[in-house]
Amino acid sequence: MSRKKHERGKLIIKGNETQKERVGDTYLSGADTFSEDELKSAEALLKDLSSLRKGFPKEEKKQLGNQLNQSIQNYQRKRRWSQLGIAASILLIIGFAATFQMEQLSDFRTYVEDITPVEESASTRLFLSGAQEIVIDSEESKIEYTTAGDQVKIDATQSVDQQLTDKKMAFNTVVVPYGKRTMLRLSDSSRVWLNSGSRLVYPARFESDKREVYLEGEAVFEVSHNAAHPFHVITQNLEVKVLGTVFNLTAYPDEQITQTVLESGSVELQFDGDELWGKSKTVIEPGTLAVYDLESKLMEQKQVNTKCYTSWREGFLFVEHLALKDILKKVARYYNADIRIAESALEEETFSGYLDLRSSVGQVLEVIAEFMEIKVKEENEQIIISRI
Repeated sequence: MSRKKHERGKLIIKGNETQKERVGDTYLSGADTFSEDELKSAEALLKDLSSLRKGFPKEEKKQLGNQLNQSIQNYQRKRRWSQLGIAASILLIIGFAATFQMEQLSDFRTYVEDITPVEESASTRLFLSGAQEIVIDSEESKIEYTTAGDQVKIDATQSVDQQLTDKKMAFNTVVVPYGKRTMLRLSDSSRVWLNSGSRLVYPARFESDKREVYLEGEAVFEVSHNAAHPFHVITQNLEVKVLGTVFNLTAYPDEQITQTVLESGSVELQFDGDELWGKSKTVIEPGTLAVYDLESKLMEQKQVNTKCYTSWREGFLFVEHLALKDILKKVARYYNADIRIAESALEEETFSGYLDLRSSVGQVLEVIAEFMEIKVKEENEQIIISRI
């Protein structure tokens, strides 16, 4: 026998805890909350069914069962709409939050969203606010800002004044072509070594509560410590947050992965992962290589010798068991050379050692050839690597 009781506007139908009470083709179990009208209607129907269980005409019993079924279905439909309403409300809140976040973008991020590609050039170029462009012909250039950010020294031979106002931030850009490198000292004394084929966008001086720069390509960052103003490096697919540290970041637009190698300190990486809302985050420790795959949205980490990723800023390339195809990609970018491996089987063969990047590209490749038993041939302005 089942029994019912009232509890603060609820109708609770109880029976054996391992069974369900069947009414028509609908089952009730546990506790559900009904409206006041539904409560009264269901109670009346249950009372009639209880008193007339015996000898109740079959047709009328079916009719009452159908009425109760309809009542239950109406309730379930309302509950579904209620759940959909809650879900819609959550999505609406998320939408408002996303809109609010977009509206709260810093001036720098708004500026970065609107940047466009620049025409290729054989020289390094510095673009100052106000559309002023400075061409730098040296292979290893140096750009240094004063603390106020209003004066820029280039290769210790040229000095440029930049008009800054307190009302509007001034954003500068350095574009480094293949075959060139640049060391940049920002107004906060942080230093950035930009590798070949890179672009860095940054404020002439940092005026907000956090320091933000945008990178395409590869760079080693040596960030000056300032706990009150964390340093953020933004790329197309990854963001690095740091207080003071040394790390290498590789984010070339034509590559499927973004790499971060931490030499010292601690950084937090923010990326599109598997979070329902917002960015996924992970903190890496010194000696860690974090590789983010743009397609799978996965981040993988492993311990490495950081010299393999930062030594290029000192004029040499140190590699450990690195595939030939990856070595030649680095060399080709560094020297702006067209290098091709003639046989696919050679691509995965590895090499370890030091390569002096102050030598010519031919000399660097001859060092590799000596240890790997390969030959280097130049043909129609292309360098071809093949077996001996």
